[in-house]
Amino acid sequence: MIRDSIKTRFESVQAAGKRFEDQLRPQLDKASVELKKVLASLGADVSEPRSLSEVVSQIRSKNPTFRELTLRLDVATYDLRKKLWWDANMMTAYFTDKAGKTYEAEVKPKLTEARNRAESEARRLLEQVRELAPRRPAREQADEAAKQD
Repeated sequence: MIRDSIKTRFESVQAAGKRFEDQLRPQLDKASVELKKVLASLGADVSEPRSLSEVVSQIRSKNPTFRELTLRLDVATYDLRKKLWWDANMMTAYFTDKAGKTYEAEVKPKLTEARNRAESEARRLLEQVRELAPRRPAREQADEAAKQD
């Protein structure tokens, strides 16, 4: 019995890991392609796998001064920066819209219900207080009204 529960938990963890990898893999592939574009723009040969030191030495040979390196880095990353900026803005807009819809569909009705419940409870309590308050005779009320005039 314990063995079965451990086995099912292990299978569910494996399934969750597989789903996570399936969602993450396309993003990693896109990032790899973009990195290769940037490295190629900086002067590195990325057609075949190379060590990091070889890539760095190729970039140094193509960009002998710091100024050249920064200029090429700026040019190489321009499209990527704009794409990331656009994606971030679109994700913000998407999540803002989704949060607004969730608020309208789930949160606002609960708040309205709670407010209505609180108001009705307050009205009920006020009515009870009015009922419990001692009634003054009509003559005393008329005397007080005459004094105030």
